[in-house]
Amino acid sequence: MKTGGRFSSAFSFSWSHNITDNQWYGNYTDSANVNHYTFAHLDQYTTSATVRLNYTFTPNVSLQAYMQPFISKGTYTDVRQLSATPRAGAYDDRYSAYADTSVTNGPGGFNFKEFQSNLVFRWEYKPGSTLFVVWNEGKQGSTPLEGTASFGGDFRDLMKLHPANTVIVKMSYWLNW
Repeated sequence: MKTGGRFSSAFSFSWSHNITDNQWYGNYTDSANVNHYTFAHLDQYTTSATVRLNYTFTPNVSLQAYMQPFISKGTYTDVRQLSATPRAGAYDDRYSAYADTSVTNGPGGFNFKEFQSNLVFRWEYKPGSTLFVVWNEGKQGSTPLEGTASFGGDFRDLMKLHPANTVIVKMSYWLNW
């Protein structure tokens, strides 16, 4: 959206539901020092949005904002190990049961949240010479279970996370010899 040439904005939203039957789950070594490569069924939901806002005060001064929340959560089931014939023609023959019930019973899931934002102030104080002031905020959190919160609940939890803030100042000066 663009209004009057000074303000522009863009918004995009993404939602996906992915089901994967052969997601790598983990590598485990048993008491006989044998490695077991495990895979699981994964049911995953991912939601993200991107917001961009731009405002030009004058041709030499502008302000840009960018925000992106991202939430991905999933549940693992049917943990099994790679069989002795991982390239077998029949799909089911590529995997075999994994006997360690501490891994296969209630394998859990994940709930990953991330928020990134930038605010950029630009001032061209002389032709070819520019000052940039950038503020970046990042938040990130993860839990080992999908959880029961809706997208709104996950978003509220994301906004409560402690941010990592960074301020950067860049100044360039054009030398005309």
